[in-house]
This record gives sequence, C-alpha cells and structure tokens, in this order.
Amino acid sequence: MSKITINKQNYYHNLDLLAKKAGGKEKIMVVIKDNAYGHGLDIMAKLASEFGIKKAAVKNTEEALHIEQFFDEVLVLADHPSEHKISKRISFAVHSLEFLKTFPKNSNIHLNIDTGMHRNGILMGEIQEALTCIKENSLNLRGIFTHFRSADDLNGELFWQEENWQEAKKEAKKELKALKLDLPLFHSCNSSALLRNKAGIKDDFARCGIATYGYTHIDKNIATYDLKPVMSLYANRLSTRVLRKGQKVGYGGVHLAQKDKVISTYDIGYGDGFFRYNGLGDLKIANKQEILGRISMDSLCVEGDRDEICLFDDVSELSNYFSTISYEILTKLMPWIKREVI
Repeated sequence: MSKITINKQNYYHNLDLLAKKAGGKEKIMVVIKDNAYGHGLDIMAKLASEFGIKKAAVKNTEEALHIEQFFDEVLVLADHPSEHKISKRISFAVHSLEFLKTFPKNSNIHLNIDTGMHRNGILMGEIQEALTCIKENSLNLRGIFTHFRSADDLNGELFWQEENWQEAKKEAKKELKALKLDLPLFHSCNSSALLRNKAGIKDDFARCGIATYGYTHIDKNIATYDLKPVMSLYANRLSTRVLRKGQKVGYGGVHLAQKDKVISTYDIGYGDGFFRYNGLGDLKIANKQEILGRISMDSLCVEGDRDEICLFDDVSELSNYFSTISYEILTKLMPWIKREVI
C-alpha cells in the first residue's frame, strides 16, 4: 500500500528554529488545521506536544475535540461553537461583529482585527463596540489577533500592516482598560512574518503553520531559511510489464515507447489526492525518473520494477511544476493514506 512518512527529526528541527525566533517554545502556536496540512492531525498533535508546544490552531470544532488532550489551548479558526458544552481548552476565532453577537455565554474567543488583509476581522473602528459586546455577553476574551497578507512578498506591505497592528493593539488596550477587562494574549505573526523578524516579536506568541512542515514562500531575495521538509510520499508496485518499442501506455496513449523497456504501475493517483498529470511534460518523481503517460485515478507508471518508489520528499518542484504552492500539494493528500513517523 502507498504510504506517507513523517520525519520527526526534521519536524523538531523546524520547531526549534521557529521557537528560537519567537523567544521560546511557549511563544509558538502550531497550526495543524486541515489534517495538519495533510500530515495527519493525530500524529502532528502528538509530536508537537512531545516537543513542548502548548498551543495549537485547527480548522473546526471536530478537529479541536480530536486533539484537545495534547494542548493547554486549541484555537478553532473557521467554526462557531454549538450550544452544547465545549471544553475549556477550546477557543474560537471571531471574524465579525455579526457573529460575535451569536456566541453562547462563556465562550472562549480570540477577536480578529482587520489591519489590511480585508478578508476577515472586525474593522479598526469597531474595537470599542466589539469589546463592549464581549463584556455584556460574558464572553471570555483569551486573545486578540490579526493576519498579515504579504509577509512572503518583496515589498513594504508587511511593515505597513505591522504599523496598523500596533495601532490596533494600542486602541484595544485603551478600551480594555476602560471596560475593566483583563488583557488577553496578542498574536499576529504567521510563519513568514516570524521568519523575517530580526528583533524579537512584540506579541505574546506567533502562529506557525507551513514553516513547521519545512516550507516557506518568502521571496528568496529577502532571505532563505534552513527548513527541512517533513513529509515523503511513497507508492507500491501493482504490476510490471515490458513495453515494446512503438507501444503506448495509459489513457490516450500519450506516452510512446521509443525502445523496449520494463515499466511498472504504482498505487497512487489523483483519487488519492496526487495531482492529475496529463503526461505531456516531464513530471519527475523524487529520484528524477519521469512519470510515463497520464496519471490515472488510482495509479501511475514509471520505468523499472522496484517494489516501492518515492514520489516526493520535497514538494517544491511539484508545486512549481503545477504553478501552485506547497500547501495545495500537501493538503490534497487523502487521509486514508497510511502515515507513519520515522
């Protein structure tokens, strides 16, 4: 069967690098949403906990309930609490005044402030109203945060948005004092913003996702970083045959053999979340061998007869080939593929 391996040593290397940037393990919240970016929610939660991480962020309540035992706090980024009792370890991101008013009494929340991304978050001018609502509805404000839109890019937008964030923090602290509310934790840095930080973060912690798995999309003219990919994808042999000169293989027969050669079919396809390849280029697996012909729903072909092949141990080349980002390659891999820690 196909499998995914998770390199524990590489994961801990990345966490250590990020923790040193942030000022300690206690200043890192690992983002393990969407099945830990395809790496496996249970596996990555356990590994992060064993490393000493105390905070995590996930997509929805289901993910939070599944891994809450590993952390002091789990922040749900894209869901709302139901009426039934939710664990005290679980908090919810609030992205608008509209939904803030719907949260059940005593919900644990983190308030998102829009400082320039214009995707989610209350407006700067709504801070007083939001904090008043939080007090009147007896909500537990655990955090206030924002999200940077251009931390990867070679321009000045990160610094502009950081200035907006500092103004938002100042305003929030003023209103919190006036309402006699306790100061929550403040957080803004994603992986890229933290990696680019040279003077130590001014917040209570950073939210780190893609960099923990070994990738960054920061423009290389800014800097490069010693991150190590955590995931490798393997496929097992289904069959082997001799493809004769002049014969074609796979749907559409787009690969034509120029000579006799041994080929094998392996048990990964686009139905497993691997990208569909049309067979018209030169897509290669980890050892630089070409994939022959189109990728099918459940299989692909490569020259040779090895029992197992590694499709990738670094998705950077794949993401470049398909004109996408590492996130998409990783998160598409189906949860039924066996994952094991090495």
